[in-house]
Amino acid sequence: MSCERKGLSELRSELYFLIARFLEDGPCQQAAQVLIREVAEKELLPRRTDWTGKEHPRTYQNLVKYYRHLAPDHLLQICHRLGPLLEQEIPQSVPGVQTLLGAGRQSLLRTNKSCKHVVWKGSALAALHCGRPPESPINYGSPPSIADTLFSRRLNGKYRLERLVPTAVYQHMKMHKRILGHLSSVYCVTFDRTGRRIFTGSDDCLVKIWATDDGRLLATLRGHAAEISDMAVNYENTMIAAGSCDKMIRVWCLRTCAPLAVLQGHSASITSLQFSPLCSGSKRYLSSTGADGTICFWLWDAGTLKIKSVALLFHRCNIKSINVFKWLKLQKL
Repeated sequence: MSCERKGLSELRSELYFLIARFLEDGPCQQAAQVLIREVAEKELLPRRTDWTGKEHPRTYQNLVKYYRHLAPDHLLQICHRLGPLLEQEIPQSVPGVQTLLGAGRQSLLRTNKSCKHVVWKGSALAALHCGRPPESPINYGSPPSIADTLFSRRLNGKYRLERLVPTAVYQHMKMHKRILGHLSSVYCVTFDRTGRRIFTGSDDCLVKIWATDDGRLLATLRGHAAEISDMAVNYENTMIAAGSCDKMIRVWCLRTCAPLAVLQGHSASITSLQFSPLCSGSKRYLSSTGADGTICFWLWDAGTLKIKSVALLFHRCNIKSINVFKWLKLQKL
């Protein structure tokens, strides 16, 4: 007896035989011959037992004659029958779909236990796997509340978009308003801190302010000579900064819509803007990155809304945006 034969169950032996029959009846004749030769060499086919109880190996041709009641596609017929039989016990999530490769409630290996919905606790939502939030299991139940998701994001700094806004929400969404308000494409959109105003920056060099409740145009902010590349609203909700491909940053007061400053510290297009959450008395910072590979930090006063025209400049190549920055280091500047 070969070492491969030891510990081999009768079900596995029959499966090898049925696979060989299936391949022999199809277009993979060469693969079938290789499999038949290998299972014969390793004695992996079902064995016969004589009247004394001893087992003897069989050839593939002998098994074909012995099991002549089995069609060549017997294995395929078994696969066709499994789905409907399992459907009577544990229905699929998508009825009528026959597949051997499904997962969850579409899997042919599903059980009542595996189909029960799993609900994660807050600690599981805050966990990280290889630096990323873990993937939700297929049988995950109702999405976690937005409060739990936001709390987990506060703990690990990351989140998955499908958790923050569950996919079930999208089917209840409808268009609130459609407005033709710019002469060119709009690539920059942001809200103020109250959510009552929406700002749009367009390739027509304009920044427009709209009311979110009825879509009214509240103001148009002018001054840029090239396309708007990014916008940012400060945490006090008192000013908006807009960067442009004209290398300039313009800041307006949100109360009066009057211009507060024109900042020029980059030698190429502005790529991103972000207000610092750091509070040191009335001192605040506005950061900007440019295609020239530099980061500028602009100091401004929260009480007077005055911005220094001279920036703290740092050089770094290939800066596209400000994603993560340790603002606390600015206290030392």
